[in-house]
Amino acid sequence: MHEKSFMDAILHGVPPTNEQIAAYLHAFHHRNPGVTSTVMRALRTSDGRTSYEMVADRIAATEMAAVLDIGCGDGELLAAIRTRAPQAALSGVDLSEEELALAKARLAGSEADLRVASAFALPYADAAFGAVAAHLVFMLIPQVETALREVYRVLAPGGTFAFLLPRRPKQPTTLTELLATLSRKIAIRYPEFLPFAIGDRALFERFGIADLLGRAGFSALPTFDDFEVRAAVDGAWLWKAISGRYVLGSLDDELTAELHAIVIAAAANGAFDYRESLRLVSIVR
Repeated sequence: MHEKSFMDAILHGVPPTNEQIAAYLHAFHHRNPGVTSTVMRALRTSDGRTSYEMVADRIAATEMAAVLDIGCGDGELLAAIRTRAPQAALSGVDLSEEELALAKARLAGSEADLRVASAFALPYADAAFGAVAAHLVFMLIPQVETALREVYRVLAPGGTFAFLLPRRPKQPTTLTELLATLSRKIAIRYPEFLPFAIGDRALFERFGIADLLGRAGFSALPTFDDFEVRAAVDGAWLWKAISGRYVLGSLDDELTAELHAIVIAAAANGAFDYRESLRLVSIVR
C-alpha cells in the first residue's frame, strides 16, 4: 500500500508528499534489505576502492573516538570504518529494521550501537561524536536542512562530517543512456510519468552544498572529492542493479518484463560498462 500510493503519484505526474516518500523508502527497504551495498560493493575506483572505503578512509583519518553513520543500512560503511579504526565506538541509525538486522549480524562482536531513528531527530546528546558519516543518504531527505542541523548538533567541535552524494557525470555514460531509455519506455505507458527526484536539488552543485552546510551552522568551507566507481558487468548483474533502484524496482509485472528485456539487450556482449559518478563531501565543525 505504501509503495502503491507513492508509485501512483510518480506515474501520474503528481509530486509525492514527504509522508509518501518516507513510507515508500521504508517499504522498499523492507522488501529489499541490503540492495544498495550489494550493487555498490562491486564497483571500484581507479585505485581499487569501493565508495564505502572512500568514505571510511576519510573518517578514519580523523582519529575520532566515536563515529555515527546516518542511514547505515546493512552496516557496510561501519564495517569498513571498524577495519580502519578498530578503537572507535560505532553507532548507526536507519529507518529500516530489516537493514539494521543485517547490520547487527555484520558487526557482531563490535558492540555497535544500532538504532531505528530518523535523521531529523537523532537520539544522541549534543557533541556526542568526533565524526559523522553517510553513504548515499542525504539526497533522499526531502527536508535536508533539518537533518544537517542535527548533524551539526551531535558533532563535537573540531569533528568531521563526511558524506557521499551522487554527481552528474560530465558526459553521458552507458548507464545514464540506459536509464533514459527505460524512463522513455515507462512514459509510453504513463505519459505523465515524473522521474523520481526527492531531496534538495542544491545537493547536486558544490555551491548549493556549501550553502546548505552554512545554513545548518557549519562555518568552515567543505572539501569536495569527485570520483567514479565502475565495473564491466553482465546482463544478470545489470538487471539486479537496475531492479534495485527506486521506482524501477516497483513497477507492475508487465512493465518490469519490458524493462528487463531492454536491460538484457544492453548487456548482450556480457561486459556492460557500469559507472556511477560520486562526490565525497567533508567539512569540519
